Amino acid sequence: MKKTGTIRIVISAGLLLMLCSMLSSPVWAQAASTTSSSTIFNFPKFNPPPFDFNDAFYGFNGMDVNLLDSMGQRFGTFNGKAVRQTGPPAFLPGQLNWVTDNSNTDPDRNNVRILATTGGYPDDGTGTPTEFISIIAFVTNQNFFLPAPIGFNPPDTNGNARQIHMSDIVSNFEAYAALRQRDPVTGKLDPTPCGTMFNNSGTGNLPANTPCFNVTSVATPSLRQDWRFATNRNAIDGSDNNAVTGSGTNAVITNNTPYGYFCDDLLGMWIITYIWYNENSVGNPADGTKPTQQCLSMLASLAKKNGINLDGTPIIKTADETNFLEGSPEPGSPIPGFPGSNPPNPACGEEGQEDVSGADGGAVWLICPAIPDPRNGAIAPDAFLDQVRTSGGIPIDPGLTLNFTCLKFFGAFCSELTASQVTTAQMAAATAATGPPSSQ
Repeated sequence: MKKTGTIRIVISAGLLLMLCSMLSSPVWAQAASTTSSSTIFNFPKFNPPPFDFNDAFYGFNGMDVNLLDSMGQRFGTFNGKAVRQTGPPAFLPGQLNWVTDNSNTDPDRNNVRILATTGGYPDDGTGTPTEFISIIAFVTNQNFFLPAPIGFNPPDTNGNARQIHMSDIVSNFEAYAALRQRDPVTGKLDPTPCGTMFNNSGTGNLPANTPCFNVTSVATPSLRQDWRFATNRNAIDGSDNNAVTGSGTNAVITNNTPYGYFCDDLLGMWIITYIWYNENSVGNPADGTKPTQQCLSMLASLAKKNGINLDGTPIIKTADETNFLEGSPEPGSPIPGFPGSNPPNPACGEEGQEDVSGADGGAVWLICPAIPDPRNGAIAPDAFLDQVRTSGGIPIDPGLTLNFTCLKFFGAFCSELTASQVTTAQMAAATAATGPPSSQ
């Protein structure tokens, strides 16, 4: 299964106001009264909802199942204990992240059906809120990967069946995490991560007493905005112009990515790339550094384009925006009013990855497969949306909420529905959007 093109959704200012104003009203009853029950959930269902992989499939793909079960916070019941069935990403009392469901027919999956559906942006430059994934487990160090096989050893006991180390495949697919930078004590923005990514620029300019933000959790309450996922790399249909001849160490890569997400990364894994605004954007009290006027102007323009996150800084939706802020020339004008050929100098943002040995204490990789096509049943009626919300429970990006609701109710993106169906989804999305503050 694959998406048939890029689906875009436009959220007007009027809709944003409507969604916010309806949060406290009983709109679900209104939605139900204006649309018959035979219309909601009544669509062709041929895409299955997400289930976890079974132990054998993890082994065939080079993962240590014992570590996933004991240290990876994998969804499921192990040694008689249900792991992460409640609590984040679930945000309502009694809400479940997963259920036992014996309807699965995929021989590579088990009976743990995932209800928590994390929303984000595809890494295709559009910034559209159309990506939905399932965070099943956290991989915190390289010991989770079985050693690469030598010769033709049994694949379920010694690495990947194709004789490729799984970490080599996963390193090509990035999930971009934007952790909160606002210090819970001082209320100010910290300019660098703690741990091995501290002063990641390599300039050595940051004093040792520079305040830093925590990197030990990527749970939704720790995020300032929603994720971005690189599912588009090495597309199955060749539309990204990647070409690979041969395999393993003998592979010749014509373009930039030797593997495809949906055809090689069979566990749907990601290496996490953390992105943040540095001292040129937020200052540094340790040495009195002030934000540059260039960075302040760029951030103001980006905030006007994308809105602001929980820190009060701009939401970043695309790779071009990220790279441009980090000082890389990009095509066009990723940030309105600033030519892509003239990036900020010094850079306004940085990125980094945690130490693979686990020294930082957080997730280095994620097992969170993207739903190849979230339409026609892949978003089940009992699934819920995991997204970043404000202190009042309002989603940072209502477009994610609306698309998720359209997919759940009608099996299609909002842009594929009738006006009446979209209205029903808008009303229901307003109710579903509310939840506890992300700071909880």
